[in-house]
This record gives sequence, C-alpha cells and structure tokens, in this order.
Amino acid sequence: MYEDKLTFLEKTASVDIFKYSKQGIKTILDSPKHYNHELMIRAGKLSKEGFYSLVKYNGGYMLLVPLTKDEGLILSPKIDSLNNSENSFSNIDFINHSTSLAKLTYFLYTMKSAPNWNLVIFNLNEISDPVKQIQPMKNLSDFHRFANKMVDFFARLDEKNFKIYINKMKKCQVFGNALTTDNIIRGEKDILIDIISKLTDRAAKEGLPFERDVYIQSISVQKIELQANILNFNGWLEEIPYAYFNELKKWRENLFIDKADKIEHYLKINSRENIKLKDISSELEISEQSLNAIFKKKYGTTIKQYLTQLKIENAKELLTTTQLKIHDISEYLSFVDESYFISTFNKACGMTPSKYRQKYIEKLLNKKSV
Repeated sequence: MYEDKLTFLEKTASVDIFKYSKQGIKTILDSPKHYNHELMIRAGKLSKEGFYSLVKYNGGYMLLVPLTKDEGLILSPKIDSLNNSENSFSNIDFINHSTSLAKLTYFLYTMKSAPNWNLVIFNLNEISDPVKQIQPMKNLSDFHRFANKMVDFFARLDEKNFKIYINKMKKCQVFGNALTTDNIIRGEKDILIDIISKLTDRAAKEGLPFERDVYIQSISVQKIELQANILNFNGWLEEIPYAYFNELKKWRENLFIDKADKIEHYLKINSRENIKLKDISSELEISEQSLNAIFKKKYGTTIKQYLTQLKIENAKELLTTTQLKIHDISEYLSFVDESYFISTFNKACGMTPSKYRQKYIEKLLNKKSV
C-alpha cells in the first residue's frame, strides 16, 4: 500500500504530505497534521500539470506534485518554531532536493515512473510569473550590478529594496539547467560563493560578530561545494542572502533591547521547546541566578509562568485551526505528558482543551446558522 511507503517518506524526509483537489485539502495518512488549510488551497491553485512547483510563503516552501489536471500532492516541511538564519539553510536543503523528492513521491503514490518535469518557483506573497529553472546564460554584468545594490540594502536592513534586487538578480537569467558542458556547474557555484564573499565582507563592516559571520560563510560554502550540481539556482540565490539578512537584523535588534527584552524574545521564538534556565543563560550570556530577577522586574512574572502562558496561547491556536489530537499538541509543545498539559490548560482557561475546542466549533456553527 502506498500509505506505508508515504509514511516512511514523511519520516525520512521530515515532511507532511497532503492531497489537493477541487474538493479542497486533505491529509493522505491517518494521523492529522498541523497545517494552514487556506494557504494550501491558494498554493494548490498555482499547480500546473507538466511542472513540479515550489511555492514560497513567508519563510518556507511547499512542494507541489501534480497527479492529474485538477489534483496532486503537497509536501510541507515539518514545522520549525525558529525564525532565523538556520531556516534559510533548511530551505536551501529542501530546494536542492525538491525535484528528486517530487519524483520519488509521485512514484510511491502512483507506482508509476515519475515524469521528467521541470521545476518552477512561485512566491505566494507576490504576483509574478513563475521562475523557471531552465535559463540561458546572459546578462552577467547586470547581475553583478544588482548584486552590489542588494548588498547595499542588506547593510541598511532595507528589506523592501533588498528583496527587489534579489528579484532583479533572478530575472537576469544568468544560469539555467545544471548542464555539464562548459563547466556551468562550477560557474553557478562560483557566482554563489562570490555573493557569499560580498555579504560576509559587508556584514563584518557593519559589526556582525566575527564568529557568526564566519559561521554563515562556512556553512553556506560547504553546502554549495557538497552539491554535485546546483539545482534550482534561483532558490539558492534568495535563501543565502536571507541567511545573512536575518542574522544581521537579529544582532542589531539585540543591541538596542535590554536584558529582560532579550529573555522575552528568546522565550517567544522558542516557546514550543522545553526551555531551561541554563539554556537561556548560555544563549544570552546572562547569569542563570539573575535571570528571573531581571525578567520579573520588567514583566511582573517568572520565566516559567510566562513560558506557560505562551504555550497555552499556542495550544489555543492549534486547537482551533487544526485537527491535531490533544496528545499530539501536548507533545508538540513539549509538555511533560498529556495529563500535565490538560491540567495546566484547565487551570489557565477554566476548561479542558477538548472542551475549549468543542466550544469554538459550536460558536462557528452558530455563526453559520444565523
């Protein structure tokens, strides 16, 4: 049965698999998943038979694998609570393996040889033509001019113009399908490494700590050099600059916030994790003994109490926007066990998670009947 094979694929590739059709979105496997139904419907409408499609939304991607004219599969990477440069590296990995992953998924679902389709990339947040990954070599001088402008806006953290010049770089159509003739593969790698070099130098001038600057540089170059060829060149072209952009932005924000705000920010971006005081102390370089005193002075509550509040708010969202089981929500939010999650939620909200979900559904039904 294809279900067993797709279950294995979900685990090994760390993705969730859904099916889209005119009837909407549904999960392929038995276990319900956390997903944005409306977002996936919008993505599914972009799918075209004859192409595999990567759809970019906010900070991530979905991979669309058409089965017929009106239906197909959506592969979504597992949820990640962090929003920093590490996400860009995860996106790069997903982009680079997207074509082979799409073909494998098609084969496992249909048990037929996967079509040798090209890949296109859409941005769900922008109205634009898809970026095809088969392009002739041209406009190299314009490309480097736009790259220098992109680096200038990176230094200013002007995201609007930063993104504009990344898109201009893409439209130059510098390289295309990873051909082996004329050493185009090496050329693609060298162009990406040149951009990394520009960003590394500028980040250092802007004051980004040496260890973070060099870390992004080494990881980026390593990922490039480990590839036999550069599939989806334009995907790399966006994610690598954003790894630097997010890191510089985070560093500058930290310069202008006090210790209590740093703790609060750390708790928010890691709210689903089982955070210990020693983790915060190590990450923020604040003594473990002084953490609660610093935080309570500004926010009037302990770190543990605040983290619990964040988890409860996350739980409410999951209860009302997904079909996840109570046990799965408890596990996702790193509670000790399901019973502790239920008692904590009941104490905070005056009702159990199941009752909260039930009341929400009843409220929706009453609105529809009016």
